[in-house]
Amino acid sequence: MILTVVMLGIISVFLRRYPEDVRLKMILYLSIIEYIILRFYKYSLKDIRDDYSWYNEWPCYLCNQSTIMCILACLLNSQIIMSFCVTVGTMGALLAVFMPDRYNRDQLLFSKQAFGFYGYHGLLITTCLLFYTAGLYEAKPVHCLWGMFFTFLLASLGHIINIILRKTGLNERANYVFTCEPDNEVMEKMYRMIPVRLVYLTPIMLGFGIVSFIALLIM
Repeated sequence: MILTVVMLGIISVFLRRYPEDVRLKMILYLSIIEYIILRFYKYSLKDIRDDYSWYNEWPCYLCNQSTIMCILACLLNSQIIMSFCVTVGTMGALLAVFMPDRYNRDQLLFSKQAFGFYGYHGLLITTCLLFYTAGLYEAKPVHCLWGMFFTFLLASLGHIINIILRKTGLNERANYVFTCEPDNEVMEKMYRMIPVRLVYLTPIMLGFGIVSFIALLIM
């Protein structure tokens, strides 16, 4: 995380010297590099995980979707999509780092999987926050509603994909966005309180909205 903060600060200072269109292009290039790193990391998992399935490595997780949203935000120069990246994308990546799934909790610090997992999420945090720190995104509390809508929409699409993959037998353990089964202690507690797939994640979505609203007020 220290490296992520330092990298964010250096790149932000560097980008602010250039016009807006150049800053957008630079973040776009960084987002594309980030997506390429993600795909290489996902591909490398076939040599690490004994449960590897191509059908479980689509870009359907929240952080993967945030990477794509970063690219779209640059291409469309959309304040609403930038808001999603700055708030939801950043928080999703932070949750992944501080509450990793069961496949990444016990990885050795310098292992290939740990490097890919933490390196990718650190870069995602940097890219998402650059829209704000590089002076491209103007925070507006109303954007929180869009952030919550996008989060719900992407989670719902992930759940539909999970159902299709499970019903067709293509991947009986499909669990994009963890809509089917919880994967850490926080999610397990929520599932015990709300034992309904997808619906049990509602507190997280509401939490994203509340934290996003507070973050935008501070900005």
